[in-house]
Amino acid sequence: MAAVVPARADAVAGARRQLASLLQSSGLSECADAVELVAQELMVNAMVHGCGNRPEGRFSMRATHGHGRVRVEVEDPSVHQPHPRPTTTDEEGGRGLHLVDALVSRWGTDSTAPGKTVWFEMDVPEGATS
Repeated sequence: MAAVVPARADAVAGARRQLASLLQSSGLSECADAVELVAQELMVNAMVHGCGNRPEGRFSMRATHGHGRVRVEVEDPSVHQPHPRPTTTDEEGGRGLHLVDALVSRWGTDSTAPGKTVWFEMDVPEGATS
């Protein structure tokens, strides 16, 4: 699956639904909730930070599976790399990358021209189609 996503909340929700459909049709329902949640976090980060919350902005999302894993990549035009930041109990935000780190097998960033790709991989549960 590959999609160019407008930097709008409704478009992020639509891309998440497309991803959910792909995961279900691929026999990956056991990991679907976690994959969708992490993908949504990366897409919201791309919308807010990568596209500056400008509705005319665009980012791309790609999802693949095989070789015992699901991989999702979100590419946006910003060169600023994401970094988990320390949080306190009083803060309402800033925990997204901690969530990503807790739920996935691997994640990272790659510089692209112009911008970056933030990706994650999740190992597929035994017995899932790959």
